[in-house]
Amino acid sequence: GWMWFSMVLNGAVLSAVIILVYIISLMVYCDGRVFQSDIDQLDGFQPKLMNARTVAFVSLVWSENIRSYTSRSFNKPIWNDVLGNVHMQKAIIMAQICLYAAVLLPFFSTDILQLRGIDVGITGWLLALIGPFGCLVLCELCKLITAFQMERHQQTRAAHYEAEDKRLAEAAAKHSASHQPPMPSKPQPAPVASAVAPTAVAPPPQVVKAVAAAPPSAEKAVAAVDPGSQTSPTMAMAKTVPAKVNALAGCTCFVGPAMASFTTTTVGADAH
Repeated sequence: GWMWFSMVLNGAVLSAVIILVYIISLMVYCDGRVFQSDIDQLDGFQPKLMNARTVAFVSLVWSENIRSYTSRSFNKPIWNDVLGNVHMQKAIIMAQICLYAAVLLPFFSTDILQLRGIDVGITGWLLALIGPFGCLVLCELCKLITAFQMERHQQTRAAHYEAEDKRLAEAAAKHSASHQPPMPSKPQPAPVASAVAPTAVAPPPQVVKAVAAAPPSAEKAVAAVDPGSQTSPTMAMAKTVPAKVNALAGCTCFVGPAMASFTTTTVGADAH
């Protein structure tokens, strides 16, 4: 918006200045009359009106040439690298040549363009200078407004981009959080293999004979330990064997060698 405003404002300045120059020229050459109806009542008004138009035309061309320099930047002054564009200098020189040819060539200016560059005199050329000087001053002042608008525009866009970046960052964070893979759970420890029940080893024949030859008091002792218990035959056997062995504790000379033989046989079997 600020760019269009600057161009429209500069165009309005140019139009206002040239209209002012034309009004002043009419007042100078048409005896202070400005409106067409009043000018038509003057004797020989046509040459006088041509003089005022010539002054306005010259002022317009000069003003446009000055605006070529002021319009090179929206916010920098006219003297900033004023001769940097070589092609623009050539174009302005060509415009000046065409201007002087249009207002000074006898037949071309008076009969075709109806301009009188010579008849306006020094007064007309000095009046024409109002246009370029007025455009120079006013257009440079307009740059102050444009510079303020540009700064506001840059601040607004910077705030917009900052808010947009913040919004995109938040959206990216939410997206990454929603699509984040679940954390791997700790590996469960491998189940410990259960111990294999030991294989029952048959006692050696010497122990079996010793248990069988034990006195009956050993079996009564077993029954007294757990009377009326409902145990399995295996458990009963497990309880009976120690009881009979204890009953034979006095028979050390017989049970000792038998137990030693049983232990030796068991260890040898495990070794094989």
